[in-house]
Amino acid sequence: MISIPGRIPIIIYPVFWVLVIILGWLNSQSIQGIAIWAVVIFFSVLIHEYGHALTALAFGQKVEINLVGLGGLTKRRGETLPRWKEFLIVLNGPLAGFGLFFIAYYLLPIVRDESSILSYAFIVAMNVNLFWTILNLIPVLPLDGGHLMRIIFEGLFGVKGMKLSYLISVFLAGLIAIYFFLIQQILVGALFIMLAFESYRAWVELKSLQPIDENQDLQRVLQEGIKDLQSSQLNEALEKFTYIRHQAPKGVLFVKSSQFGARILSQQGDYKKAYDWLFPLQNRLDIEYLQLFQQLAYRLEEWEKCIEIGQQAYQINPSLETALISSYANAILGRANAAIGWLRCSLQEGLPDIHQVVQKKEFDRIRDSEAFQEFLKSL
Repeated sequence: MISIPGRIPIIIYPVFWVLVIILGWLNSQSIQGIAIWAVVIFFSVLIHEYGHALTALAFGQKVEINLVGLGGLTKRRGETLPRWKEFLIVLNGPLAGFGLFFIAYYLLPIVRDESSILSYAFIVAMNVNLFWTILNLIPVLPLDGGHLMRIIFEGLFGVKGMKLSYLISVFLAGLIAIYFFLIQQILVGALFIMLAFESYRAWVELKSLQPIDENQDLQRVLQEGIKDLQSSQLNEALEKFTYIRHQAPKGVLFVKSSQFGARILSQQGDYKKAYDWLFPLQNRLDIEYLQLFQQLAYRLEEWEKCIEIGQQAYQINPSLETALISSYANAILGRANAAIGWLRCSLQEGLPDIHQVVQKKEFDRIRDSEAFQEFLKSL
């Protein structure tokens, strides 16, 4: 794994390079071709993600770019944004891809007679950015086109719109997969089969929507609470989320208001109440709130629950903080091997100073164990 620090940290996972090399070989079957494809795909994916990341950064969020698989992921943290800002963040990734296509298109005639290698690189850049950008704008989740569809439908129809966007995604992804299989594009077809399955799974989860979730008044109160949260009017927002929880004791509105409310309670230092709000929802939490739930469990010395939630959160979204907290909790319980395992995970996620971390008091109980001493020697 390669980690590049900065205002927008970049983490490049080994699987990214493996798949890029495979794709380069399938399209060129030469070492030179693989190198050209690798450079073009790397910069194309990176610029695409910068389109998302720079926009989110301009809106006050903290961002991190991960290059994994055949694409990238821009992780964002910060206040919940209004839909038009979310729309722009999503849209600016594909726009950056189109920008690269037009740059390559206009520069190709200039370099065509200068260098055959450079000419080939610009042709690859044109094809990659045009094909993948158009593909990425298809309204299938979790592609950017799918997210744009979801934002629009949710804004127009609320919860019904969100369900509809996933249902459309399932059918479109299935039809597109069949089409690519028929034209012998097995890799792309397999990709859309996976997208169809993920959309179906999300749609099944949304089927748990309760009739109360269609209540327009409660949806309006939720949006007002989110606006209060965005403007740092925490007490007013918490009052609205509490009201929704009482009026809608189950369903999506209950989950959303509980998550937002727990964040406020945590910020205000009421960790126990925040923990109690999230506890019954641990299998339905968004990843950022699953991570918050682990942090709350750790603060409240619920070590077993902390470890359980940490495993669940890390499988969904590997992160340095999740791994460290899991390591601390295992060390406190005297589980040296598990604590060391999570420390190794934190190193993989870019832990900057392991020597400082292992001096923390959390590791006192296992400090003299043979396994921990061997781990220290290996550093």
